[in-house]
This record gives sequence, structure tokens and C-alpha cells, in this order.
Amino acid sequence: MDYYCTKMNNSWDNLRVFLALARHKTLTKAGESLQVSHATIYRKIKAFEQELGVTLFENTPNGYFQTSAADRLFENMEVVESNIETSLRELRGLDQRIQGNIIVATTDTFGCKMLPPILKKFQIAYPELAIELNISPETVSLSKREADIAVRASSQPPPNLVGRKVGRIDFAVFAAESYLENSEPIRSAEDLGKHHFVVLDESFGHLAVKQWMDRQISTDTTVTKVNGMLPLIELCEAGLGLAALPRFAVTSGCSDLKEICPTPEFLEHQLWVLTHRDLSKSTRIRITTEFLYRELKPFFSIH
Repeated sequence: MDYYCTKMNNSWDNLRVFLALARHKTLTKAGESLQVSHATIYRKIKAFEQELGVTLFENTPNGYFQTSAADRLFENMEVVESNIETSLRELRGLDQRIQGNIIVATTDTFGCKMLPPILKKFQIAYPELAIELNISPETVSLSKREADIAVRASSQPPPNLVGRKVGRIDFAVFAAESYLENSEPIRSAEDLGKHHFVVLDESFGHLAVKQWMDRQISTDTTVTKVNGMLPLIELCEAGLGLAALPRFAVTSGCSDLKEICPTPEFLEHQLWVLTHRDLSKSTRIRITTEFLYRELKPFFSIH
């Protein structure tokens, strides 16, 4: 029996390594995703190929790519992985204990500007629940258990997620007092084009607020670009120029930023507190989502 258990564990381990390399294409990134070394990934893949008697990957200058023999295995394993993750979520959803770890995913703006005092209150209220904050500009997968709860802006959350809409995220154009003291006066939105700007870079090109801000920039305007909302706020506070910022991020901390003008209403976003449908049955997940919703709600307009 021990022999068969060991063999089953090794097989599952090899399949996890196979999926990681198929998705990430490099030994280093695959290792990081599984928290093992790139050498371990290489050794396990080679052992797996020897066990199966087939070549699973071709090593190219652009990374590791599946052979035709591996394509079918990858498709089947994604289905198996999805079924396993669903079963685990359902089991976790039945957990009624008010203790353990909860991973909350959010952006740097919410994680650094809004959530610290809220999480401090949560820690006092529920000392046996430990929050792990996952701050990333990319949307994490709740279905694959990369997080239990997400606090994020969304116009329409995916159908497999449930939660509550906290309210509207308003944007406005801000500038530091130190910048305004040495710049042309701003009497209307038409005057914006005469000023320096701090804007998000092209990786945020999908955001309506960036698209609008870019349209305010004339050809002879000085522009500083940055790859995140939090550094955008910090550069604006340093006096580098005008920036379109979410109001909550400015009003939630000590800042000398002055609001110049609101952005058009179509730029508004909605803030949600979300979890996976299967996890919503868990008492500790429900307590946490309700707490976050209740504490965040007063800072946002309801629309």
C-alpha cells in the first residue's frame, strides 16, 4: 500500500510540474509558481518524460513549448485540475470555523491607502482570523484559489463570483500646492493642456480615465509616465504635474493635493467586495466580506 501511495503522490507531483511549465514556458517562472527551484522543475520533467516514454517539451530560445504528444495531456489535465479545485472550494465553503488564514487580493491603491486601518480593526475584532494581503495590478483567480476575497473595481464581475457593490469610485484631476504656486492658473478644463502631466503608462490603456487624460495632453506638453496608481499619486504629490486620481486615495491620507476639476461621469468605476460562489458558504469568508463592505462603504458614493 505504501508503494502505491508513494507512486500516486509522485504522479500528481509530476503533473503539477507539467502544468506549471506548460503555462509559464520557463523553468524559473514555473519554479516560482510552485515555490521550488528551476533545477527541480527540470529534473521532474525529465523523469516524467522518461516514465512516459515521450518528449513533452521542446526547449527553444523563447522558452519551453509543448510537443504534439503533450497537447492532449495538457487539455485533460486542465479539466482534472478544475474539478479538483472545485471540490476543494466546496470543502472550504463548508468550513464554519472562525479561524485560519484568508487571502485578500487588491490593488496597491486600496492595499496601501484604504485597507490598513480597516484590517487593524478586523484584527482586533477577529484575532483568530489572519489576513494575507495579495497586492497586485493583475487580476488574480479566485477560482484557482490564488485568493479567497477580492476588493477591486469592476463594471461587471464574472458570473462565478458573488459579492456586494460598495459604491462608485470617483476620479478628479489633482495637483500639489507646490506645483500650482509656479504654474499657469486653471480656470476651466480647457486650461489643462497648458500644464505638465503625470499619467499611467500604456499598460493601463484599457482604463477610460487614462484614455480621457491622454486626450487632454497637447503635443508640446511635458509628460511623466508611471506604471502604477500608487506611484502616480506620489509623483503628483511631489509636484511633477497634474494627475487624474481616485478621490478616495487622496482624502484617505494626509496630502496637500488640491482638486482642480472632476473628470466626466463616464470615467467612474464601481468598487466590489467579491468571493467565489463556493466559498460564500464559509462563515469566516462571509464575516470577512461583510466587514470589508461595511468599513469601505462610507468612503464611496452609491450609484
